[in-house]
Amino acid sequence: MALLDFLKKPAPAAPAAPPVDQVLAMQQQGLANSQIVQALQRQGYDTSAIMDAMSQAEAKRGVEPMTPQPEEMPPLPSAPPAPARAEAFEEIAEHIVDEKWQDFTKEMGKMAEWKDSVNSRLDRLEQSMSDVKADLENLHKSIISRIGEYDKNLLDVGTEIKAMEKVFQKVLPTLTENVAELSRVTKQVKGPAKK
Repeated sequence: MALLDFLKKPAPAAPAAPPVDQVLAMQQQGLANSQIVQALQRQGYDTSAIMDAMSQAEAKRGVEPMTPQPEEMPPLPSAPPAPARAEAFEEIAEHIVDEKWQDFTKEMGKMAEWKDSVNSRLDRLEQSMSDVKADLENLHKSIISRIGEYDKNLLDVGTEIKAMEKVFQKVLPTLTENVAELSRVTKQVKGPAKK
């Protein structure tokens, strides 16, 4: 049973002694073993205490003489034959296994919900990462494009400066000569007027 220990629910604090008298009383009322198990579990008894109580109740019923019962209560049945006891224990075992299986199924359902939640969060995170990556790639392309434009503009300005330099190289000597000639002419024009 150690293999299935993880299926056990933590049991609430149960009374110490097995509820033998309660089992006997419920059997006298005609309750089935599964009903007795359920009733005692609701009272906080664990399964092993219930099984002990049922075994002790069976032993008591087999040893003690029948006590007179009030008229409204049915008489105590005699101890069931051994096959009936085996059936009772089998019924209890089936009930316990069914209960544990239901608990296990609930826990697995919770795990499936948790897994779906985690997968959903991971999908959103992956989408966010993809969006950030796309934004960075677009920004990178934009920066490269702008740098290319600036580089082209600088090349164009450099070309224009070189073209102006060539023009100045061609025009400057002529311009210098013309300025010198203009200066001489001005001096000549001013010179005779002063005299």
